Amino acid sequence: MLPDELQPLESLLAQHRAYRADSLNLIASENIPSPLVEGLISEDLQRRYGNYIGIDLQDRHYQGNRYIAEIEEYAHRLGRELFGAAHIDLRPLSGNVAGLAATFGLGQPGNTVLEVDNGHRYAHKLAQSNLRIDLNSLSIPWDAMRSNIDLEATVDLIAEHKPQMLIIGSGIFLFPQPVEALRQALDRHSPGAHLIYDAAHVLGLIAGGRFQNPLAEGADVIVSSTHKTFAGPQGGLILTNERERAALIGPALAPLIASNHHLGRLPALAATFWEWRTYGGEHAAAIITNAKALGQALSDRGIRLLGADLGFSESHTLILAINEFGTSSAAADRLESCGIITGGADVPDELGGHGLRMGVQELTRTGMDPEDAGDIADCIAAALQGEEPSQVAWRTKALAGRFRAMRFTTNSDT
Repeated sequence: MLPDELQPLESLLAQHRAYRADSLNLIASENIPSPLVEGLISEDLQRRYGNYIGIDLQDRHYQGNRYIAEIEEYAHRLGRELFGAAHIDLRPLSGNVAGLAATFGLGQPGNTVLEVDNGHRYAHKLAQSNLRIDLNSLSIPWDAMRSNIDLEATVDLIAEHKPQMLIIGSGIFLFPQPVEALRQALDRHSPGAHLIYDAAHVLGLIAGGRFQNPLAEGADVIVSSTHKTFAGPQGGLILTNERERAALIGPALAPLIASNHHLGRLPALAATFWEWRTYGGEHAAAIITNAKALGQALSDRGIRLLGADLGFSESHTLILAINEFGTSSAAADRLESCGIITGGADVPDELGGHGLRMGVQELTRTGMDPEDAGDIADCIAAALQGEEPSQVAWRTKALAGRFRAMRFTTNSDT
């Protein structure tokens, strides 16, 4: 029984759980773990310190790490095997931390960095910080109508500026990006340049072998979060096949950016690696199939989407162009009042500028299949087109209850 002063917390948590349970969550950056993974988040480890500097997992700064080091080594092995990488670092506390550490560790004063302008321009963040890191950040040309890198213009920029680093990936990740062609352009015009791939949104699809394999296509480093399509505990990781690069990034990560790296998530992350190795191909394919099905269902109901001529998406994400229904923020608010949680996004001016970003990864995790796309699209279209919110919310709640009853579990939970 909580003290009286803390009773509101219990009530608020209960309200939050009920509110989320009755909603369709289409936030593209959220997900839920399986019961197996959730059960391996360790409160005891979360209270401990496992600091190490560099890339030697045994070089611990605290006593009491005898089994912690073994747990971390076990997680490293499973992660390396899953992604086919020689080196992995699980200390980043988020994808943003992973990206900043890799950029800071590999960058040198005065370097030019080309990076996708998607809200995570790591060199730009470092250059604008109080650290006054001397990096020249330039935006990679973007083909907004196709939601992908403008390859020809980017190759021209590489030839002109000869960057020492190129960072790709995006928060609006509909389609694979031209890693191999960019690697070739860097090798031609700026040999030795680092190519970093931000996989935060698509790590699960990469793990399932249904998107692209950045390391095999020429990326030097992958940085990522571990909870979006990957559905693990919140955190980050860094992958590379080259020890020299891993050794440069390690000291930039710890102790500068992350000291204690929140050990309680490591057993759960190891289990997530195992899940994707065991079941990942089927699950990643289901996510992409559901995204395409929902895109088609929305299009059939008169909603415009980016990439319609390309099959809407090859990932978990859809981008809706909703200018005729109001601004991005107003549309997101209206959808939430109807029990549909999503977020605003920019779309090309040709499509009105106002959009919504949706992801199907969490609904897929709770049982969505392509036959559900029409019912979901009906709720979204009704909300956008001005149907009474309480009426839409009633239908949404019933639909959410269907998915809640089918919550994804692995064979290990049965």
